[in-house]
Amino acid sequence: MSDRLPQSDEGAETERQISRLRGEIAANPGDAGAHYRLGCLLEDHDRLAEAAEAYRGALRLDPGFAKARNNLGGVLESQGYTAQALECYEMAARADPGLWQPQYNIGNFHKLAGSLDRAIRPYQAAARLKRPAGPADPAADPTFSMTSRSKLLHDIEQLEYLMERGVLARDYAVTVAVYREALDTMSAAFGRGHVADFPPDLRARVAPVYNRLVNFLDAGELAGPAVNPALDRARIEADYFRSGPGIVFVDDVLTPQALGDLRRFCLESTVWFDFQHAGGYLGAYVEEGFVCPLLAQIAREFPRILPGIFGEHAVTHLWGYKYDSQLDGIGVHADFAAVNVNFWITPDDANLEPGSGGLVVWDKEAPADWDFEAYNQDVPGIRRFLEATAARPVTVPYRQNRAVIFNSDLFHKTDRLRFRPGYENRRINITMLYGHRAGK
Repeated sequence: MSDRLPQSDEGAETERQISRLRGEIAANPGDAGAHYRLGCLLEDHDRLAEAAEAYRGALRLDPGFAKARNNLGGVLESQGYTAQALECYEMAARADPGLWQPQYNIGNFHKLAGSLDRAIRPYQAAARLKRPAGPADPAADPTFSMTSRSKLLHDIEQLEYLMERGVLARDYAVTVAVYREALDTMSAAFGRGHVADFPPDLRARVAPVYNRLVNFLDAGELAGPAVNPALDRARIEADYFRSGPGIVFVDDVLTPQALGDLRRFCLESTVWFDFQHAGGYLGAYVEEGFVCPLLAQIAREFPRILPGIFGEHAVTHLWGYKYDSQLDGIGVHADFAAVNVNFWITPDDANLEPGSGGLVVWDKEAPADWDFEAYNQDVPGIRRFLEATAARPVTVPYRQNRAVIFNSDLFHKTDRLRFRPGYENRRINITMLYGHRAGK
């Protein structure tokens, strides 16, 4: 991730801006900032070789220019110079320990290289630097100045939960009161759309806490296994391939300690930053702090236990979703991977309809020539395809500690859900994607 300037209009206006910056450099060749701004503009318009030279110009003048070093790493990685890119990110992180982007890029580099374990600490550092609790500029990121009704309700419940357990000081009751005020003040805005901007006075008051890493429980790797070693591996793999398209569900998938520790991580860590979903569910992503040694251990153990299904695929994406008790879940889509693991960690007694609340998977793969937008976002087109191909849905009911393992090309969606009210009753699912769609 680069710290770039906003994109400008294409064509003639872009050339005018480039010409103006080159003029600034000619007039003042010692201005490292002008070289950097030129690099940002060129990179934004995919003129990577020129951008790299501009960033190098900035660094010749100021070797400690961390943003230029980080951006140069991004350009080099795009060009396939991976070793040099990682060196740039690490140098940028050392030059400016307060800059979150290099840490993010280091984490992303290792994750994409198939080494989630090496990505843990950089990703955590990036989240702490980007979203620290305390004095803050509410305009620094769009997710600091916008909210939704579901997000506010969740955060109220989470802060109260943490205060009741002594994890957070009772002083956070002031923040809860401001969130409740926002719910009341913004009710009309939420009625017109799912997401709304905080009014300026409220935005300033919530800024030190809202959508920030107020608390983080770093769930450690277990001394023993995290995935249940007693699973009938041969049966699971046979059932997966016997199904035809590739789908199986597995109960008691995690060991009791892994399940308990992971549940604490999800309940106590304030990493649920993504709130812009029409269904009202919140997302937490590996790149934004949803990462810990326990999650990496679980991701590492699935392929070891079920090599026939996973082969050599490493985990490529990891996230969690936390749901409102009554609102809809995720609509029909396919994912950008080879194998999908989806498992649930909320206790069964929270589910008011035990025959539902899980996952619906259709037995038809997304066509190979469909792009991401078509198979992941074009719901009308997906439904037409499923109807035309007489696709059959397989419904897997919700159970705590049940995993659904399936071919990621299969269309799937959250089944209808109705869970009890209350913070600890919120449905939580973890998704791990392995491999790449084209690499199946």
